[in-house]
Amino acid sequence: MWKAVASKAAQAPLWRQGRSMYKVLPKQPARAWRQTTVQAARAMASSTSDTPKRTMQTVAPMPQLQEKEVSKTAPESAEKYVAMDGNEAAAYVAYALSDISFIYPISPATSMGDHMDKWASLETKNIFGSTVDVNMMQSEGGAAGALHGAAAAGALSSTFTASQGLLLMIPNMYLLAGELVPTVFHVSARTVSKHALSIFNDHSDVMATRQTGFAMLCSSSVQEVMDLALVSHIASVKARLPFMHFFDGYRTSAEVSKIKPIPYSAMAEIFPDDLAQKHLRDFALNPNKPMIRGTGQRPDIFFQSTVAANKYYNECPSIVEQTLEEVYAITGRKYNLFDYHGSPTADRVAVIMGSGAKTIEETVDYLNAKGENVGVVNVHLFRPWSSKHLLAAIPQSATKIAVLDRTREDGAAGMPLFLDVNVAFSDAKRQALITGGQYGLASKEFTPEMVQAVFENLNAEKPKESYVIGIEDDVTHTSLPYGAPLKTIPEGTKQCIFWGLGSDGTVGAAKEAIKTIGLNTPLKAQGHFVYDSHKADGVTISHVRFGPEDIKSEYTIHSDADYVSCAHPSYVYKFNQLLEPLKPGGTFVLNSPWVTMEEMQAKLPALIKQQIAEKKLQFYNIDAIGLAAKVGLGKRINMIMQAAFYELSGVLPVEDAMQLLKRSIEKSYGHKGPKIVESNQSAVDSARKSIQKIDYPSSWDRSDANAAKKSASNEPEFVEKIMHPVLALEGDKLPVSAFEPGGYMPIGTTEYEKRGIAPNIPVWIPDACTQCNYCAIVCPHAVVRPFLLDKNEAKSAPPGFEARKAKGGAEVSGFNYTIQISPMDCTGCEVCVESCPDDALYMAPFNEVAEKYRPHWDYAIKLDEKGEIGDKFTVKGSQFEKPLMEFSGACAGCGETPYMKLATQLFGDKMVIANSSGCSSVWGGTAAAVPFTTSKDGRGPAWGRSLFEDTAEYGFGMMLATKQRRRMLQKDVELAMENVPLSEELHSLFGKWVKNMDSSAHCDNLAPMIEEALEKEKDKDPILQRLHQQRDLFRTQSHWLVGGDGWAYDIGYGGLDHVISKGENVNILVLDTEMYSNTGGQVSKATQLSTVTKFASSGKRHVKKDLGMMAMLYENVYVASVALGANMNQTVQAFKEAESYNGTSIIIAYSPCIDWGIEMKNMMHEQKEAVESGYWTLYRFDPRKADLGQNPFQLDSKRIKGDLHEFLHQQNRFQQLVRKNKDEAALLHTSLHDISSHRHKKLLKMAMDEHELLEHLKNLLGEEVSTEKSIILYGSETGNAENLAHVFSTELKRRGIRAKCLAMDDFDVEELPSQANVYCIVATCGQGEFPGNCKNFWEQLSKPDLPADFLENTKFAVFGLGDTSYVFYNESAKAFDKRLEELGAQRILDIGLGDDKDDEKYETAWSDWCPNLWNELGTPPPPQELMPPTYRVEVDTTGSVSAPKDAIVPSGYKLVPMTKNVVLTPPDYDRDIRHYEFDLKESGMQYAIGECLGIYPHNNIDEVINFLAECNIGPDNVITLEDTTGRKDPLPAVATASQLFQEVLDVFGRPSRRFYETLALAATDENEKKEIEYIISKEGTEKYKEMISETTTFADLLRKYPSAKLPLDYMVDHIPRIKPRLYSIASASEMHGDKLHLCIVKDDWTTPSGKYRRGLCTHYLQNLGLGESPDFISGKINAAGITIPDSHKPPFVMVGLGTGLAPFRAFIEEREVCRTRGEDVGEMALFFGARHKRTDYTYGDELEEYHSNGKGVLTVLSNAFSRDQAHKIYVQNRIQEHPEIIYDYLMKKKGYFYLCGPAGNVPPAVRQAVVDAFVKVGGHKPEEADKMVTDMQIEGRYNVEAW
Repeated sequence: MWKAVASKAAQAPLWRQGRSMYKVLPKQPARAWRQTTVQAARAMASSTSDTPKRTMQTVAPMPQLQEKEVSKTAPESAEKYVAMDGNEAAAYVAYALSDISFIYPISPATSMGDHMDKWASLETKNIFGSTVDVNMMQSEGGAAGALHGAAAAGALSSTFTASQGLLLMIPNMYLLAGELVPTVFHVSARTVSKHALSIFNDHSDVMATRQTGFAMLCSSSVQEVMDLALVSHIASVKARLPFMHFFDGYRTSAEVSKIKPIPYSAMAEIFPDDLAQKHLRDFALNPNKPMIRGTGQRPDIFFQSTVAANKYYNECPSIVEQTLEEVYAITGRKYNLFDYHGSPTADRVAVIMGSGAKTIEETVDYLNAKGENVGVVNVHLFRPWSSKHLLAAIPQSATKIAVLDRTREDGAAGMPLFLDVNVAFSDAKRQALITGGQYGLASKEFTPEMVQAVFENLNAEKPKESYVIGIEDDVTHTSLPYGAPLKTIPEGTKQCIFWGLGSDGTVGAAKEAIKTIGLNTPLKAQGHFVYDSHKADGVTISHVRFGPEDIKSEYTIHSDADYVSCAHPSYVYKFNQLLEPLKPGGTFVLNSPWVTMEEMQAKLPALIKQQIAEKKLQFYNIDAIGLAAKVGLGKRINMIMQAAFYELSGVLPVEDAMQLLKRSIEKSYGHKGPKIVESNQSAVDSARKSIQKIDYPSSWDRSDANAAKKSASNEPEFVEKIMHPVLALEGDKLPVSAFEPGGYMPIGTTEYEKRGIAPNIPVWIPDACTQCNYCAIVCPHAVVRPFLLDKNEAKSAPPGFEARKAKGGAEVSGFNYTIQISPMDCTGCEVCVESCPDDALYMAPFNEVAEKYRPHWDYAIKLDEKGEIGDKFTVKGSQFEKPLMEFSGACAGCGETPYMKLATQLFGDKMVIANSSGCSSVWGGTAAAVPFTTSKDGRGPAWGRSLFEDTAEYGFGMMLATKQRRRMLQKDVELAMENVPLSEELHSLFGKWVKNMDSSAHCDNLAPMIEEALEKEKDKDPILQRLHQQRDLFRTQSHWLVGGDGWAYDIGYGGLDHVISKGENVNILVLDTEMYSNTGGQVSKATQLSTVTKFASSGKRHVKKDLGMMAMLYENVYVASVALGANMNQTVQAFKEAESYNGTSIIIAYSPCIDWGIEMKNMMHEQKEAVESGYWTLYRFDPRKADLGQNPFQLDSKRIKGDLHEFLHQQNRFQQLVRKNKDEAALLHTSLHDISSHRHKKLLKMAMDEHELLEHLKNLLGEEVSTEKSIILYGSETGNAENLAHVFSTELKRRGIRAKCLAMDDFDVEELPSQANVYCIVATCGQGEFPGNCKNFWEQLSKPDLPADFLENTKFAVFGLGDTSYVFYNESAKAFDKRLEELGAQRILDIGLGDDKDDEKYETAWSDWCPNLWNELGTPPPPQELMPPTYRVEVDTTGSVSAPKDAIVPSGYKLVPMTKNVVLTPPDYDRDIRHYEFDLKESGMQYAIGECLGIYPHNNIDEVINFLAECNIGPDNVITLEDTTGRKDPLPAVATASQLFQEVLDVFGRPSRRFYETLALAATDENEKKEIEYIISKEGTEKYKEMISETTTFADLLRKYPSAKLPLDYMVDHIPRIKPRLYSIASASEMHGDKLHLCIVKDDWTTPSGKYRRGLCTHYLQNLGLGESPDFISGKINAAGITIPDSHKPPFVMVGLGTGLAPFRAFIEEREVCRTRGEDVGEMALFFGARHKRTDYTYGDELEEYHSNGKGVLTVLSNAFSRDQAHKIYVQNRIQEHPEIIYDYLMKKKGYFYLCGPAGNVPPAVRQAVVDAFVKVGGHKPEEADKMVTDMQIEGRYNVEAW
């Protein structure tokens, strides 16, 4: 049997073979080494015997190779090689032989274009002595079209592409081939997207073009890429045919080899310039020798013309063969059209193309050495196919042929190469068994054991003739089984595996080791790098081999590894295969903080310990993360782990290795200065000292590995069976049956990923937090979230769980607030910390805090969703909505994901997303780990991706299909209503749906009811069955087209523009990173002037495309430009407005990218600076405003506040140009400044209405402006003040007053004196802080040099938005009000103070303040008319419609029985104080001290019946109410008239001024109309006050003005709901269990005219609980408005007046129970105040008993009965009598102070008494003592509840 001749095996240890070189290397200076390298490159033409040595790496361009002379001899050393990857090798040749090149980025071909651009920017010369003209186009199709044109004009041209990009070029490829145009396409072959996208290698793209007429030449190694690229260019010119030169993407394109480059002078020697003239230039279109090409031909001549070119294809193989010989002559490297390797008498031969050929060559040598007789044919020229050359290459002895295709054509009889081989054998009448196999799709591993299986199949009794190899096909059973790994690598080869984290530098370190060792020693080197699918911080595995012989192993290391390092401690839990490849006795290096044996024992999983012990591994640990932080390297631990590798791997002697490492540091970092070099070299020394050898016990081999495996029974089947194996990088083991055909996958799987990759994570400081939710909205990965907890949830929280009373208004009353962070999902980006305005977050080491906070997150994430609380279209409210995109694989600090996350929070449960390829499709649509998830009802975003270029069309088609299907649904519904006997309920629901089918809110309410009813009735009729099947269409859908700027500005713009022009209801979100961020940062039309990026190496020379302006030209498109970090509210409002617009909308979102060269933790601040400097503009264009006669364009960033040059200075993408060419940078940056300034001025004009524009033009012309100037200035953080300011602006305009509305920082203080009226609307943030957009204005306004008469001619009014739960309530507004007065301005009206605690929040105070302002201004009322009612109201008097008989229970409330109603005051006393008790047992409600019971009262039934009679409405009439506006909580759909007016509408409440206005509009009697108008005018102020003092009700007004009789639908609109009354709970559940006590004084009074009036709720309660059976009330527990400590130990000082004693009774009871149980409780002092002891000391006996002369739980009891003695004594007097108690309890013992009682003089008097005590006892100054009280308020230790 023939035996292959193998290279001689190494005879000495690996390190010894280069020992002599090591002695020489240190003596060579760096410059000499570089010169030697160039000399080696020059000498390569004469060397004929060396085989290339491969590694995988991307390196910088090497212009030093562009030499004109070739030396004739080459030194025999490693110095003759250079490092170059496949892409660079192709580009190197293409640059030499091109006049012009057209490029467009697509992985994995992108870097070829990047190299071309870089060399061109350096003005590198090609072989013709000119600089190549390199042009980036808008798409691959554009590149092919431009190339076609260039070639048609006679230029040598080239382009580079892959996958779909190549397919887009197909039409031009046909043209180029048909016209016989010489050109070359270099293709990094890549999978074409099918059921899913893959960026990895197979030949499906090139095979899709084999019919175009291009010649196709394939390379299988980096050296071949260099050599055959040259062949392609020369043969193309000779043959007069276009060539495609292709090689395997990533496997070859990203593999760095030690190769011999071909000098340009050698290329020039063999370039056929005469044929270039004859075959290309002479055919150029030129008017001096005119011709025509590209004509249209009829059937009579087309066929003949096509066949006429056949001779060129017949001659092409010979031409290529000849060119191969020419290249051989200058390189010494021999190639054939089909290269054979193996036994000359082989009986079995494999035929293959690409890098897999090298693996087969290695296996063939191994098998033949074992006695087999096999060979392999490596196909180079695939088209034109030459059967003659193929058959000549295959030994005649071969009778069994295995043809392996790296592609798959579903449904075909055979794959392309297989068919060609078959035809060749058939035509030659040569008999052979020919089998066809498919392998390696999408870079699937192809290993020696698979090769062996292929050859064994040929010898099988019944060989499979068509098969797949590398997977298990357990469905159609086409796969070949294969055996255990074969050891085919040469002896002496070291195999090393480096597990890394995407951002830690591990891959770079491995590549640097390959370069350093490969180019400085005789060792051959190879590396392959595996990545998971995360954008950053994903898993990387570097497979590196070093050895004395050639390495052909084109597969990962899966056995016999010598060295494994693990750069992240979490991997020991995730990857069971971590140590599987290690050979016994191998070396394992772990980076972990576990520095002791005890920690290793506790932390390492049993499986890892078992493998370490069983294999007897050399186990080392190093705390690389800690060491990197210590030496200033941040997250990049590569240098430390590299030092460990050089120290421990044994590849080189340690000292020699370290010398090489330090020299490589000098080379890599020398340009950054000696300090950087020194720090890295110091890190190496520190690393060597820090390596710890772990002497593990032998007992580790008995560890129970199976016990460590946790059950995943609570996880979905997909997660357990597919996602986890895929994420563990074991997807290769999954069989075909595991997958659903079509590529469909479930969403919401990232929830189970739990990567745990952040070195540091944020920690929340509750007491510093003002609950703004900024940290949540900016979080790119949705790991920082606010949660609201009810009392029970707070009680059930795990130990250490922090929460505080929720702030922000009535909607969060009753809840606790917490911020929780998911430790295992956080990426440690720090964006939340940097964006927090309160410093309420800090970063802490993961290993110190993760275990503590992980249970907190796990608990919080399972809480009931409370997104319905509050307005989700606010910054704060939006973050209580569950993000339906979470834990994506985006880069840490990604600027794109916050926008997409926000969209899902606002609309996620109805979103349909068409996503363009790019970053957003990688982090949004990577298989298995899908970040999109569902809401609590299982609804969530439906996501799909088509192609990069057609996203707009794809999404547009989905929208139109949905629209059409819903139309058909509507027809079926109407048909069912007409022809099917439906229930009354379903018929009514169908009718409502048809009327409101386009209203999202209505459909959301109706759909569940329709679905439930359909389920019951679907079997009645086939129409109903059809409707039931289509029930998922009853809800509306929100269609979104999402992608980056590469799609929107470039490749997809044509489709996008077409969709925009159609005006259909689609929403477009452009995530503008201003570059092709997914492919490495290439230039796009979104790239701004002067940016240095790939494909624009010398700075972009054109201004950014204005996509927004182009969209606005259609005038019917909603357009917004947003930047979240600059204006969060504007972003939220833009999303709201865009989605609600019934037409096309586009949001262009400024999205910082790590490729900009910024610290991503400052991402939000960077956005703010971009806007303030004028670099980015915020605006909204809303066509709906034009319909209302308003300017549709609103400029939201009205003023440039910052320095653009300073902004540019902070980003590397702009500073690179400064470093390269300072003068050019200055010129371009100045141009950008001028352009930005001009654009801003243009937008300012666009934002002006006609009057403002006229005023602006008059100012420019120096003409006097006649109108009186008014300005509305707002300071807004969350958007409420801004929104109110705009509403106010509209109201001013309606009254004939023109006023600008600006953020304060957009207005210059110097212009204030020119304003006649200034209106300030200001919010207060946190503890008295100014909003971000008014701080600069306040700074200017506060300057002490402004004169006191600065504003003497200006009038002003201020309205503030605040929250009384904060200490510095409305502090900002008060400050502005005071300062304007100090500067001489005249106050129009006293300051208005809005309170979030009011029922209607700030609107409660605004509705009173604003009408008074109109009166003071004396403005005429605006034109008014009654708007249509918002409820459709029907009254049934026939009894055919039934109403619910039970009481109407408001949402969130429950029915609770009253069990006791006892009067506590004597019968002769004029005040009625009562004790009530309620039984909560059946309600499920629980309460705690300090909380309130909310009670919904009912109107008196007798009064209701009388009112209804006056309105001619029967009390039993059934009223049907249909909301037409989609309210969140509409009125009951059905109720009797008496129910509606007794239980729902507050008809006997106080009417608002707006109700008076409504009556005035409705009044038909002129006298009544005038009287009502007078009452609400300035002149009628006293009359209005009189009406209020008389407690005039809605009913009273309707009686008083009968001509204004409102129809029922208007009553429903304008009479508000009854509001709940809150009462402090007067009992402790620890003492009374389910019983709840209240103490309430009856609210009644006599008006000035003598009318007796009663409070609604106290009168309602007074008459309940008096019968034998209990009466029920609608009740709800509301959260404490005061802060209660978690412990009973802090002392309490309680001040209660009258029924203000109620909560303190509960306090005392609870502590009494605790004291009785033996718990340690703090002191309690009660200061009680009332008028008389006999009548008002309601719980006196209890209190005395609890006091027991100071021995009881109530330590101090001091009563102040003001009227029981001649001089009045108040509670503040009693406090002054006990200063020592006050100081001791509150200051020394850090106790809590509580005041509960009436407002007015009491709270300030009591506060002063406390301050006096601090002064008297503590010796503090009064101002110090006052601040101490303020600090107590901030800390929650000084609490006031006053009414």
